[in-house]
Amino acid sequence: MKSAASLLSIALLLAASAQGAQHMQKKHGRRGPSATFSQPSPTTTAAVPAPTSTTPPSGSSTIKRGLSFNDAGLTKNFNSKQVSFAYNWDSSFSGSLPDGVVYFPMLWSAAPEHSNQWVANANAAIAKGSTHLLFINEPDLSSQSNTSPQDAAQQWMQFMQPFAGKATLVSPAITNGAPPMGTGWMDSFLAECDKLGCQVDAIAAHIYDSATNVAYYQSYITDLGTRYNRSVLITEFGASGTVEQQQQFLQTMVPFLDNLNSVSHYAYFMTAAGILVNSDGSLSALGQTYVSA
Repeated sequence: MKSAASLLSIALLLAASAQGAQHMQKKHGRRGPSATFSQPSPTTTAAVPAPTSTTPPSGSSTIKRGLSFNDAGLTKNFNSKQVSFAYNWDSSFSGSLPDGVVYFPMLWSAAPEHSNQWVANANAAIAKGSTHLLFINEPDLSSQSNTSPQDAAQQWMQFMQPFAGKATLVSPAITNGAPPMGTGWMDSFLAECDKLGCQVDAIAAHIYDSATNVAYYQSYITDLGTRYNRSVLITEFGASGTVEQQQQFLQTMVPFLDNLNSVSHYAYFMTAAGILVNSDGSLSALGQTYVSA
């Protein structure tokens, strides 16, 4: 789904982009995630009953794992012992989430179709228990919110800064593209914010690559915490490969993220049929691995 910092990653991205863009247009429209996501290679995925409990990582009393969704109905077989939050690239949703799962609203972009209802929806979400407000989606990608660092900082002061102290204010969600995308974009955004006085409490980032390239994910995510000295939310991550390869990937990455102090939340892409769930909402084999790894 993402352009990446290595030549291998870029090659993987280009190979997947045509299929992913078609998927994006059909399934998500403007509010969706990145346009270059590639579905896992087809395999037979049996329905797996959701476990009744998941033990938090050693030394931690909080659950960092979350869900990204378009259809809230597909979250029904998760529970608050497995996931702590959910979001849908928008500032409101229809339906319901599992009891105890907190909704994080997002201002996808400053376009009127998103920003006109932002203040009312963000206040309503905070009143219902939302602890984090998410800002624009992949501003460094032309097919997503496509916003310059300078414009994003100005928009932050208008739409996010008024909520300082009311919730954790999370930066725009960058891709893992090479500068001037990714961290290059974020560096420029934070420099502009320093001039304006933005309060940016946490950093959001997305990362996609091959399921076999675990070391790259671990290095990139670790560096985000060191680089920005703020808590990090990995609000999208995914891995190309077969379901079995993705299961192996999650069996390594979930414990890694749970035990990395700089990461406060993460969400695998995504709670959709054929990925974390089946069409009836039951957990897929990959979804089962995600909540039990």
